[in-house]
Amino acid sequence: MGIPKKTKLDFLSDVLSDYNWHWNEELAIKVGWRFGATIKEARDKGYLIETNRVGLQHRYRLFKA
Repeated sequence: MGIPKKTKLDFLSDVLSDYNWHWNEELAIKVGWRFGATIKEARDKGYLIETNRVGLQHRYRLFKA
């Protein structure tokens, strides 16, 4: 069988699991250039992800409930 391949959602969860802010450039590198769809998927599955705009950049973090 083998080890299941990590999904983009797995990569996003790994990055955001520290509850710190992560810039869009970092997510593009670690999750993939189309990480916005992955953020939507995570939110649809119940992840609470905050978005904050600083100038023209965005940053994201997992909200600690």
